[in-house]
Amino acid sequence: MTQETDLPTPEPLPRLFLRRAEQAGDRVASYSKVGGRWVGTTWREGRQAVEEVALGLLELGADKGTPVAILSGTRREWQEADMACLCIGAVTVGIYPTLTPAQARELLVLSGARIVFVEDHAKQVALQEATRDLDPPVRFVTFEREAGPDVMTLAELRRRGVRRRQERPEELVRRIQALSPSDVVSYIYTSGTTGEPKGAMLTHANFHYVIHATNSLIPYDGETALVFLPLAHSLQRYTNYLALISSANGYYAESLDKVQENLREVRPTVFTLVPRVLEKIHTKAMAAGMDTSPVRQRVFTRSMGILREVGKARRDHGVPALGARLLHRVADQMVAAKIRERMGGRVKFIGSGGAPLAREVHEFFEDIGVPILEGYGLTETCAPACINTLETRRVGTVGRPMPGTEVKIAEDGEILVRGPGVFIGYHDNAQATREAFGDTDWFHTGDIGYMSRDGFLTITDRKKDIIITAGGKNVAPQPLEGALRRHPYVGQAVLLGDRQPYLTALVGLDPEAAAQLAEAHGLPAHAPPEQVAAIPEVKAALDAHLAAVNAERPNFEQIKKIEILPEELTIENGALTPTLKVKRRVVAERYRDKIQGLYAS
Repeated sequence: MTQETDLPTPEPLPRLFLRRAEQAGDRVASYSKVGGRWVGTTWREGRQAVEEVALGLLELGADKGTPVAILSGTRREWQEADMACLCIGAVTVGIYPTLTPAQARELLVLSGARIVFVEDHAKQVALQEATRDLDPPVRFVTFEREAGPDVMTLAELRRRGVRRRQERPEELVRRIQALSPSDVVSYIYTSGTTGEPKGAMLTHANFHYVIHATNSLIPYDGETALVFLPLAHSLQRYTNYLALISSANGYYAESLDKVQENLREVRPTVFTLVPRVLEKIHTKAMAAGMDTSPVRQRVFTRSMGILREVGKARRDHGVPALGARLLHRVADQMVAAKIRERMGGRVKFIGSGGAPLAREVHEFFEDIGVPILEGYGLTETCAPACINTLETRRVGTVGRPMPGTEVKIAEDGEILVRGPGVFIGYHDNAQATREAFGDTDWFHTGDIGYMSRDGFLTITDRKKDIIITAGGKNVAPQPLEGALRRHPYVGQAVLLGDRQPYLTALVGLDPEAAAQLAEAHGLPAHAPPEQVAAIPEVKAALDAHLAAVNAERPNFEQIKKIEILPEELTIENGALTPTLKVKRRVVAERYRDKIQGLYAS
């Protein structure tokens, strides 16, 4: 299924950048926190920075097609370094700052990048040590004001660019004019949950398409966004590129730890999240509503009931009962407005992508007056292939295909995508490219789903994650894992049961909740999770939650046993990908003894 499109002819992104900078001039393009206050950077200043960095890269030997890596958290300098690469035709290789030095080194080897922008001294030293044996050697440019041996600061790189511009004033414009929409913008390496990382090659035409298609459905003009997801991922990258064709303002969060504080300061109207973050907001809001006096608990419960009743009626295109309509404003003020205020108080909508969002969580945000525009896409589709809009959105789905994109369901349920946003292949990996497309021009996403008659797509799970029990039943793990995570004590869940007689799960306690429970029961704050889970009332609460989850499902989808994980699954310990997806093979190997114990009897 596809929607008709009337989108502009593809252009290289730097041309959009120059045009926008020329038009916007001294208007603020983005804000960053400097010395405790938000400081704006104008489009004119941004253009100057990009031009100087771009020409400085030429001085370092970069050229068209040269891979250049960026190892940094999300910040203005990341975006400027990226656009500088694009202006000279170089290829950006984003590296998640959470990767270990060995993992970052692997991406440098796979991509061939030997120039690396690095955020700070600590990351630079660690990566420098891990790459000493590479030939040719790696050149480092740090975003910090001071650099160590064999490292250049960003300021020094820009000074080199200034000197080159004095000698060749028209060079950069000529290079930009020589770019083609088919040129590669970036190698974005997939998370690698099932194998080696693969660098998806995304072109100017790919990004040009997705930003214009998105903007045709969800205009971003005049919006204020808080930017904090990793720019190494296509989701935040493409939403940042939206500023090239709209007048949206972006505020770069200080860090992930400061997001909550920055939300209250910036009061954004839009931002983008991954489902796991939305789940956490939902869980904390529900827990906070019940962790109070009995009177306030009753007020919270009653208010949420009214909000749900009105929300359901609206989703069903019906009319809420008179009593609910009369009490809705009070319920909104008592509960919903306070939750919205924690997100800044001005949010018009939140974009969600990267994984399916649990229906209960989606409905919660809609009920409190925060529309969730859930979309669907992969690195290989340059982010969105389908998207919900404010006018046409359906809870439980990821929306309709973007204008110009075709989506169909294969006989085995796999989602296939074809369109202008689909990548051109994996860098230096012809075999993986052939496997991704088969003998057709349809990209095989590896996701399972179905489409309604009017074109709304629903994702059920990853094809390779589907569990087939010993009884031959197919079980999608993500809905069950999401149901387990809805308890405030549960932070993570991994469903098990492939080729086994019944389902089980490994459950990780929420670190914050575990610390509070431990303290309340006279245990050390960092008591082992198994010890906290053994507290009688905690065990009873988890048992009751499991029973409630099972009560909603047929026998073959019921979880017979759970085992508490001894540690949190993290990116650092190798159990999660940088986009927070569980590496099931790693988990299965690391906790083999616990899993065997679940099936010992």
